[in-house]
Amino acid sequence: MGKYGKSRDGRVPAVDVTMVGIDVGVRHSVMAFVGKWAKLLSDLAVIYARQNGVSLVPLGMYDAMTRAYVVEVNYPGVDRYRGNELTSSVISKALSAVVRAAHSVQRVHNALVGLAFEDLRRFSGHKRGLARARAVWEFMVNRFGEVVSKCSAVEVSWFWISYKGEVMMPIRDSIPVILVEPEYTSSVCPRCGNYLGRARGKVTCNYCGFEGDRDVIGAINIALRGFLILMKCVREGVIRGGPRASGPAHRRVKFFCLIPHAPCLYMLHTP
Repeated sequence: MGKYGKSRDGRVPAVDVTMVGIDVGVRHSVMAFVGKWAKLLSDLAVIYARQNGVSLVPLGMYDAMTRAYVVEVNYPGVDRYRGNELTSSVISKALSAVVRAAHSVQRVHNALVGLAFEDLRRFSGHKRGLARARAVWEFMVNRFGEVVSKCSAVEVSWFWISYKGEVMMPIRDSIPVILVEPEYTSSVCPRCGNYLGRARGKVTCNYCGFEGDRDVIGAINIALRGFLILMKCVREGVIRGGPRASGPAHRRVKFFCLIPHAPCLYMLHTP
C-alpha cells in the first residue's frame, strides 16, 4: 500500500461504502440509506427496530443521484413540560437498530457503513424550533460516546459547490460518524442539483421532476455528502474500508539491526 491508500501499481482498492444520512427534526427524524447495501441495511434496521419496540416507517425508494431507501422515526419531541426521557428512549432504540444493522452488513459483506448528520454545533438556541432539534441531535450524536477524530475539515465538490465535513471514529462502535455542513441540505435537488427554494412540505424540481418532502430531500443530501466525504477519507488512506480494517491507516515500523551500533534496516508493515 502506498500514498492515499493505493497499491504499488497505483490502483485504489475497491471499497463497498454504504451511508445512512439522518435529518434530525423536532418531532421526527428521516433516515436515507444510499450505497451498495442500502436496501439490505434499511430492511435490517426496520426489523431490528421492531424488535426494540420502536417503529421505523419505510417511506419508499427515491431515484436521486443514486437509489435512496428512506425511513422515518417519530417521537414526542422535547419541551419544558414532558421533558426528554421518552424522546431519548425512542432515539436510543432506533439508533441501536441502525447500528446493529450496520454491524451485520459489515460483518457479513466486509463493507464500510457510515452515519452522516448535519453539524449543528455552531447554531445558537435563539430559535425555539432549532433549539429543540439541536437537543434531539445531541441525543443522537452523544449516543456514540467518546470518539477519536480521524479526518477533520474534509472538503469535497458536489454539484459545482464545495462542502466540508468532519469524520469521527467512535471508540465503542466501528462506524464512522460524519458531520456535514447543514447549508442547503433541504433546498437542493438530490438528482440534478437545482435550487428548490425554501417552500415547506412536498416540492417538485422544475428541472428534472424529482419529487420529495423537505425532510426526505435533506436526509438524501446528507447521506450523499457523507458518502463523498467518507470515500475521500478512504482513498487518502485515513480510514480503511471494512470492519477488519476500519481504524487509522498508521504504519508500524519495525527495525532490524544486523550489526550492533550499525545503521538499522527497517521494514514498513501495514496492519
